Amino acid sequence: MPSTGLQNYMTYGGSILYAKAGGEGKGSSLAVSIGTAAFFFVGPSIASYIPRCMAGTLLLHIGIDLFLEGVCDSYGNFDWLEYGGIWFITIIMTIYGMTAALLAGIASALSVYAAQSVSYQNPVRRTMTARSLRSSSWNRPTEAASILDSNEIGRKKILIIQLQGHLFFGNVAQLTDNIKATLEQKKGTPAEPWIVRIF
Repeated sequence: MPSTGLQNYMTYGGSILYAKAGGEGKGSSLAVSIGTAAFFFVGPSIASYIPRCMAGTLLLHIGIDLFLEGVCDSYGNFDWLEYGGIWFITIIMTIYGMTAALLAGIASALSVYAAQSVSYQNPVRRTMTARSLRSSSWNRPTEAASILDSNEIGRKKILIIQLQGHLFFGNVAQLTDNIKATLEQKKGTPAEPWIVRIF
């Protein structure tokens, strides 16, 4: 065990196992921390009793998990350029190894940033009210739901501004002007928002 700490694959493996086992809360997090600290000290002495095939199985499992999470689960969450960068890094890592993949990742990130900065000159993708953002995983009491559904004080009074691309000094002024124009347009109308949320 190196003096710098646990290897990345062990930390990642523990995190995945913790999440898949349904771990949540301070108590279980503390138990995992204590177990990890204990293994840090006793691990080298018991490592000789663990079959080598178990270590290989662990690495294979984590490799498959990383592939599924990075390539399969991310499909549809990124635009075609970002997703192409993920595949580019994956292929480079498979053929040439981790160091080449790190360089490919840097090159891919810079290329995607440059392309998106040109493609998305307007930082505002769309504006909408919070009526379009209903949660399906959170069950609220009837009183809270009636407040949120109210036209006077509910979701209709929350303005959502969805952004795209990257913010920098060249388009921040355009974003500010766009928000001011939207608020001015809705001022004095029933749709005038009380809360503005930007993401």
